[in-house]
Amino acid sequence: MKRTVLVVDDNDINRLNLKLLLKDSYQVLEAGDLDGADTMLSGNRVDLVVLDLALPPEPDNPEIGLGYLAKLRKESPDTPVVVITGHDERAIALRAQKLGAQDFFGKPFDPDEVKATIDRSMEARWQAVREQEMQRALETQVNKDLLGESEQMQELKALVEQVAGAPSTALIRGETGTGKELIARRLHAASPRAKQPFIAINCAAMSAELLESELFGYEKGAFAGAGERKLGWFERASGGTLFLDEVAGLPLQVQGKLLRVLESGEFSRLGGDAIIISDVRLICSTREDLKAKVEDGSFRDDFYYRIHVVEIEVPPLRDHIEDLPLLAEAILIRKAALCGKRIEPFSDEMLEQLGRYSWPGNVRELENVIERAVVLAAGDRVDAIPSLAGPQPAADDQDPLAQWLQQLPETGIRAEKAVAYFERRLVETALERNHHIKARAGRWLGFGDRAKDKMRYLCDKYDIEVQENP
Repeated sequence: MKRTVLVVDDNDINRLNLKLLLKDSYQVLEAGDLDGADTMLSGNRVDLVVLDLALPPEPDNPEIGLGYLAKLRKESPDTPVVVITGHDERAIALRAQKLGAQDFFGKPFDPDEVKATIDRSMEARWQAVREQEMQRALETQVNKDLLGESEQMQELKALVEQVAGAPSTALIRGETGTGKELIARRLHAASPRAKQPFIAINCAAMSAELLESELFGYEKGAFAGAGERKLGWFERASGGTLFLDEVAGLPLQVQGKLLRVLESGEFSRLGGDAIIISDVRLICSTREDLKAKVEDGSFRDDFYYRIHVVEIEVPPLRDHIEDLPLLAEAILIRKAALCGKRIEPFSDEMLEQLGRYSWPGNVRELENVIERAVVLAAGDRVDAIPSLAGPQPAADDQDPLAQWLQQLPETGIRAEKAVAYFERRLVETALERNHHIKARAGRWLGFGDRAKDKMRYLCDKYDIEVQENP
């Protein structure tokens, strides 16, 4: 969509010449007097105003134009104004610039000068817009605030503020993409430890050996490849906060060592004997049912009770869908700025479309969808979101098993066949969401250390062909 220029000039020939000169690059609106200018400004989005200072009711008195310029700068300070002056009115032009005019050109018109002046002024304006929106984007990126005005989000904010000041271990529970790390960072930022380090670790992405070496550090020669001493996360986070993301993926042996550190505050580097004391607040997160994992023996009960001092439940987006417009606007601003684009706010129709979707991937999925829409937007407006173009499940139908069962290819199907069908579709979904990388898909499904092997077994079992990836 072309940017819009409003030409305010009482001379019909001047307006026509400017329109012919600018129409290939800009959408041009016209006004012959100040009332017409006000009408155009109130009914249209105007990106730049070209203002003749010689206007009725006193065409020979530039103070009329200068007064209107002052009014524009007060009422719409972000809209640049380029003034038109007589050939011998440089002093008037300089006054106009002091009042806030972006630039000026004189009569009679030099087409090249006029076009260059307007292009330069428009580009300066949009550079300022990009810088402002980038700043807003970066401020949003810092995640200083939890966005949302719904009852669920108000309760969550209150709980976070209440828990932040305590030294207690906290367990954050919530589905994938709900913003568990954001909650952890907010707990840290609002705590007395805010000026100390915050270190986040994805427990599901590392082997037991790597986790131990990263958590506790190691001495030179502790194992093959340990060429020098390395400080672990417990040392580097001392005085601050250590965030264990997806703590359900911790191997049992690492859980035991972490339990001892939490109880005593002491540990040793791998390959070393020195006792190291570290003052760290531990915050954990999970999308899984840790109680169920305790019951099946894959999670230590003593470690569970040690980290489950305070629990914070993060609601899925579908449970506070009324916050979607606020979230979508903040995400749109950030993504557009990071892509170097200026995108208009979502229309009511677009927000309604977004609100009808169930968002199984929660806010993370919303971010990805909006980023994709911004990247693909041809102009300054998102007119469609292709990934949501098809029919979507109802927001209140969130039982994944029920959704899969509705897709079964036959009725009266035997239970074991239904389970096999569900398992196959689950494996296929995990692969699709993780770029067909078996190890990553397996970790996404919570398989832990042997994620790749288990995924390879399931792919062989269901004859799912996947190109081998690391």
